[in-house]
Amino acid sequence: MTRLISAPAPVVVAPATVFGQGRDDPYARALRLGGGTLTLRPHDASPDSGRRPGEVTFNVLDWCSEASALELNLLQSLQGPVLDIGCGPGRMLSAARSLGMSALGIDTSAEAVGLACGRGTRALKQSVFSPVPQAGNWRSALLLDGNIGIGGNVGRLLRRCRQLIARRGTLLVEVDPDDDIDTAYQAVLQDRDGNRSEPFAWARTGRQGLEARASDAGWTPGPAERIQGRVFCRLSPFSDGARPARSIA
Repeated sequence: MTRLISAPAPVVVAPATVFGQGRDDPYARALRLGGGTLTLRPHDASPDSGRRPGEVTFNVLDWCSEASALELNLLQSLQGPVLDIGCGPGRMLSAARSLGMSALGIDTSAEAVGLACGRGTRALKQSVFSPVPQAGNWRSALLLDGNIGIGGNVGRLLRRCRQLIARRGTLLVEVDPDDDIDTAYQAVLQDRDGNRSEPFAWARTGRQGLEARASDAGWTPGPAERIQGRVFCRLSPFSDGARPARSIA
């Protein structure tokens, strides 16, 4: 007798909510103003409950201004073409252009991409987890301004970046100044007027959390650079045959 095996019910995946979007769209509002502060906090934290673990405040003017001397120096130490993941309004893309480097930015915010393109740079409205042009050929990729938190899963993001970078490329990651912080949560973004986003998956990690995941994602981390209160880590890809041995504490 033939057994009839019913097919599993299709899994319906809700569309991912991304940084600062939905509901009152505080991210787009702040970009249109070109300044102000945005606070990222756990979704279950009350705005009146005081500062909570996982909370961080951003100065939007820093994103909308030109790249700092520090950021220009970092770019000069890299090779093009450069992929800026979560490029925002395009200050690093503009800096790369001033240095004669080919660069492309990607960001899920239409407002941010519009501002980046308005600076005469190349940017696409899309997620890093969508197909990216020239995948596997980028000599450098950037994850600055907390963008290591994109998607709420640092390991997954590092694995995705490994698919995008060239064999001898460099991934420049800005991590949290607190080496020990390592947290993932549902977050919301809120401006000073109380405009809030829909919840989205986010993560924060310091140097130790990044290094703990690097090997499994196909990366060898170099020494961290602590400059002007910011911490940067350079990751280099390794082939499967050259996977470094794990140290045993």
